[in-house]
Amino acid sequence: MTAGRRPSSTGRVVAEVLDAARLSELVGREVRAARIRVKPGSSVVLALTDPGTGLADGWARVLWPDGLSKAVKAERRAAGLGLVTARRPLDGGLAGLVLQHGEIRADPRLRRPLARAGRGGLLAGRPEDAALRYNPFRRLVARDGDRVVRVTAAPDPLGAGLHAFVSDRLAVPRRLDDGADPSLAVLRRTGDADLGVRPDPVAARRAGALFAALHRSTGRLPDGLREALARRAVDPQRQAAAHAGVLDALDPGLADRVRRLAARAPAPLTGPTVLVHGDASPDQVLTDRDGGAWLTDFDRAHLAPAAVDLGSYLTTSGGAEGRAFLAGYREAGGTVPPEPQLRAARARAMLLRVAEPLRRARPDWPALVGERLDRLEEVLR
Repeated sequence: MTAGRRPSSTGRVVAEVLDAARLSELVGREVRAARIRVKPGSSVVLALTDPGTGLADGWARVLWPDGLSKAVKAERRAAGLGLVTARRPLDGGLAGLVLQHGEIRADPRLRRPLARAGRGGLLAGRPEDAALRYNPFRRLVARDGDRVVRVTAAPDPLGAGLHAFVSDRLAVPRRLDDGADPSLAVLRRTGDADLGVRPDPVAARRAGALFAALHRSTGRLPDGLREALARRAVDPQRQAAAHAGVLDALDPGLADRVRRLAARAPAPLTGPTVLVHGDASPDQVLTDRDGGAWLTDFDRAHLAPAAVDLGSYLTTSGGAEGRAFLAGYREAGGTVPPEPQLRAARARAMLLRVAEPLRRARPDWPALVGERLDRLEEVLR
């Protein structure tokens, strides 16, 4: 926190909920925050984890007075379905704010699609025991036997059509449902790890080939799908402004640095637009010990220069694995942009991910965000 400035109410809330002992006291059992989303002066939303098992343990949120009716409504609806939620007022300098928490099935935004999944014979057990990734009020990815079920609050009208398109052109997990419910996707459970968990230069070359195949497929996109993907363009400057807006309430010094570096960021990337993954990183490549590799999770796919994916992957990968990735990309027919464009793409990716330590609820997030800004500053020199 910048010296001499009194922490905002949002800053005090974030400090309290990132303190595992204090959060456990508020929730009434031992938990820690695994993910956090901050809307200054409005809400702080948390994914909870059991520190003993590492398993998901529901959600929590802190609401300011204007949002208290949301807590009451969510509690009433959950109780009508026999689902568990609880709330309690905060005290001290946070009087007037309330903390609410509940089980995943009582998630106010995911409750209905989760109920539909249950009626369809999916996720029969507790989602907490099966969760692979949980972002409260937005998305749950969970195991269900030999299947992986994805549940989203916002319907994805492109999900089934895009998956069908890419599955004909590169290795991806097999989709098992017909896409009739745009908030649900059921995939065959594939691989036993990903390249983020188990780095491997040989598998990284295969990952490069997967991205080359994805980019080469662009010319065969149906017109309707192409037009929809073109509307999904990502604006790094807008995202940087959003990061800075959150940081204003938490650490104004970091917010100022984000704005200054965003102003120095390169102009939009140039080159032919292709179908990009949009979130290229080692953890999006599933692997097994027999050498298999599959690309997964196309929620952020859109049309952009290929450098968008290459810069993103290089920013999130180790040196040897990154070089192997580019080698595999070239070997599979991909054209690697010149170094200045790759450098610009890396800066773009770093700007988009600068607040990741905060989103991942790291108590030391200010120092980690500062280190990311240091690296971004080096790339921009």
